[in-house]
Amino acid sequence: MIEKAIKKILGIEDAPKWLEREIFKKMEESGVDIQSAVNYLAPVIETVYKSNLEKYRPGGASIRKAAVFLTAELLERWGYQVEFVELFGTTLPAAVRGSNLYTPVVPIFDSKRKSLYLASKSKKYMHNVIQITTSPDVEGVLAEVIKIQKPPFYYLYTSANIRRLVDGSLPMTATVNKRYGNLYYYWKHFREKGFLVLVGREVAGVPVDILAVGLGKYAVVTDARGKKLKRLRKVVDALYLV
Repeated sequence: MIEKAIKKILGIEDAPKWLEREIFKKMEESGVDIQSAVNYLAPVIETVYKSNLEKYRPGGASIRKAAVFLTAELLERWGYQVEFVELFGTTLPAAVRGSNLYTPVVPIFDSKRKSLYLASKSKKYMHNVIQITTSPDVEGVLAEVIKIQKPPFYYLYTSANIRRLVDGSLPMTATVNKRYGNLYYYWKHFREKGFLVLVGREVAGVPVDILAVGLGKYAVVTDARGKKLKRLRKVVDALYLV
C-alpha cells in the first residue's frame, strides 16, 4: 500500500524502512490514511529522491557497463525472448531462435581498443551475429542511448528494423550464462518499478553487480562474502544474493 502511494507522487514503487517509520508515525499522530501521510511528507520524500538521483546519475562509463542489459531490453521490445550467451570470450545478449539456437547481439558502446577487438571478432561471424554500436566510428547497426528525466532514465534506441536483422541471420548454438540471466531479472524488476538501475558500481568500496536507486538503495551481488557483505548491509536498504 505504501509503495503504491509513493508511486502516485514520484512514479516509483519504493518504501524503505526509514520512510515506513515516518509514514506510520504521521498516521498515528494525525489519524490520517496512508496516502494523506505520504502527501504530507511529499516535500521530504521528493528531496531525498532527487538527491539520490543526482548522486548516482549514470555517465558514459556506467552506461557502457549496462550495454548488455540495454541491448537485451531492445531485443525484448521487438518481441524476442532473450538469453545471455558466451561468445568471443565475453557474455552477450542473444535473441532465442529455437532450441539451443541464438542470434547473439554484440553491443559496442565506444571505440576503445577492447571494443574494437570485439568488433573484429564478430565481423568473422557477420551472418550469425548482429553488431549494434553507439559509435559512428565502428561498423554496425547505429543506435543511441536516450537519457530522460523519468524512469527508466536511460534506454537504447535504434531506427533499424531489428526483426529483419534477427530473422535474416543464421542462428548458432552457444553456451548460456545463467548468472547474467539472473542479474537481468533484477535489472528488469527494478526498472519496471521505476528505479534508476546501474551496473558494476561500487558501494562502500564493495563492487556490486546491480545497484537500484530510489528513495533507498538496493544491491544485487554474486560473489561478495564475509566482511564485504557485512559492509554492504550497513549502507544499503536491502541486499540480494544471486
